Amino acid sequence: MFLLELVMQGVRGFKELVRLRFQPGFNFIAAGNEAGKTASVDSIVGLLFPGREATTSLISRETPDASRAALVVCSDDGAYYRLIQDLSKQAVNLSKYNASTKDFALLHKDREATVQFMAGLTTGMSEEEYSRLFVLRREHYAGQAVMSSSAPAPAPQIARIKSPSAPSGKAAAQDARLAELRETLRKAEGAADAEYRLDAAKLRLGELMKKLEGLEEINGRYADIHTNLSLLKGCETLPENLDELIDVHEQSQGQKIIKSEELQQDIEALKMQLQGMPNASLLTDSLFILGIFSGIGSLAAGVFFPAVLPAEELSTYFPIGVLVSLMLISAAWYKSSRKNAQKKIVQKEVEGLEAEREELEKSIGESGGAITAYMQATASSTTAELKDKMDNYRRVSSLIGEINEQRQRLLGGTAVEALRAEYGQLQAEVLEFEKAARAVSQYAVDTYSIRQEIERIESESAGPSWDFSSPDADVPAGFAFSAAPSSGHGATFLPELTIASRIGEIEMDTLVPAVEAAAQRNLSAVTRGKYVRVEAGPDGGPAVYDKKDVRMGYAELSHSTREMLYFCLRTGLIEALAGKIRLPLILDDPLAGFDPVRQHDACQVLRALGTKTQVILFTSNPALKAQGDAVLELK
Repeated sequence: MFLLELVMQGVRGFKELVRLRFQPGFNFIAAGNEAGKTASVDSIVGLLFPGREATTSLISRETPDASRAALVVCSDDGAYYRLIQDLSKQAVNLSKYNASTKDFALLHKDREATVQFMAGLTTGMSEEEYSRLFVLRREHYAGQAVMSSSAPAPAPQIARIKSPSAPSGKAAAQDARLAELRETLRKAEGAADAEYRLDAAKLRLGELMKKLEGLEEINGRYADIHTNLSLLKGCETLPENLDELIDVHEQSQGQKIIKSEELQQDIEALKMQLQGMPNASLLTDSLFILGIFSGIGSLAAGVFFPAVLPAEELSTYFPIGVLVSLMLISAAWYKSSRKNAQKKIVQKEVEGLEAEREELEKSIGESGGAITAYMQATASSTTAELKDKMDNYRRVSSLIGEINEQRQRLLGGTAVEALRAEYGQLQAEVLEFEKAARAVSQYAVDTYSIRQEIERIESESAGPSWDFSSPDADVPAGFAFSAAPSSGHGATFLPELTIASRIGEIEMDTLVPAVEAAAQRNLSAVTRGKYVRVEAGPDGGPAVYDKKDVRMGYAELSHSTREMLYFCLRTGLIEALAGKIRLPLILDDPLAGFDPVRQHDACQVLRALGTKTQVILFTSNPALKAQGDAVLELK
């Protein structure tokens, strides 16, 4: 069984609706401190085991009347089930997905029936047993008592096996067969270890290859962006509020341009009016001509015809004729002067408007000096082009920032040269591991069947059978921890072994070596080869051997090494159970006490374990997200 989706609303620690979608492999869920990691883990466990008491603590204090959670799971037979639990009303709703209707059909609304059905999906184990086996929390490390070096070591419980004084021929054959099987098992485990080291190295090599390819891609993008940046010279000197300056400039200039255009229209209209006004000449005026002729006539009459007219009439009409002539000439002068005066007024108005327009054009050029300088610096012909270049410069600068961030995220503080050197070293290691794996590939057989055969032969011998359910029973030697109270991990780890043996229906003699082998591989990976072997110590607790084959008891290990050992034992137990029970392993930030390198290596162990069963890691370290097959973020 594996989980598909978790939905929470009104659950402790969450104000909004939260939806997490999981994948079958290694799921990495990043969340900050107090972001709801523990509440999410508790919700999953509470939905898998929908007990009334187990869910009341999940109800949010802010919305106690609207607290709900839902979990969608996929069973081993490929069926999809959805369990909705109203935590406020203590109601449940279990439904099954119908492929034909593409909807969930109700199965149970009764809590007892739902609990029984979910127990079938979880192989009948209780919530406590599931939490002991498949939930790994940070406080589990803190809960492990530290073995005091000054305290006396408890007496080891060694198996009391009675061997016959004279083995029969059948017993000798069984012993020979057991020796052969154990040798085969040792070689098979060696082949499995070689394959595991090869797979781990290939995984790391693939990650480095992805990083280097990503760096090459980033470098290519960086070069393209710098090419585009070279086309935007001068933009780095532009002010950030350039758009506002251009808008104000365009608004002000627009008003001035409109006024200038209006003045131009007025000038053109007045000039057309001037063109329609003819020049008024006094000499060509009809009144002037009439006055001239009148004056000439009066003068001629007085000079040439004095005998015709009496002297009295001549003295009367001659002055009148001259006066009329003068009046006509005066009227002609007034008429032409008035017309010329109107034309001068219009001409002066035109000149005034032209002077005003010239001043306005000058102010337009002076007020846009800053914008003009920006346009000249960026070789822009219009303000629209200047705006486009500034926008492009901002976009390119943002891309450069994003690329630098991606580069830093890929490198993780490591130099590119060191990354390439590590890649070359890993390539050589992969070649060596491939040679080693090929050399022992013929020994790669099913270790489970070999252990079953060993168990069968041993059960046929005269040796006693072991009852791990009783704390008073003798425990066989090897990796079985002491059932007596101890201050080490063994005291609290033995119940997990016993639970796993019962739930998985695996004999302890078969389960313990499998856990030992898996824990040994995991510890070697997490410590990068510093510790290469794990076995039971004389006090029943675990002991480790370094690469120089120097043994170190549990009490001699540092606190951080004990945490790593416990992590490797727990993950080794899940790996040993993966062939029999496939339930999701849920981790509530158990790597917080590890240093960054150990966290990375521990994620590699979890990723490898994710190929065998579903692994869901809630962690507050987002830098590890590249290790997950599926990456989610809890907010």
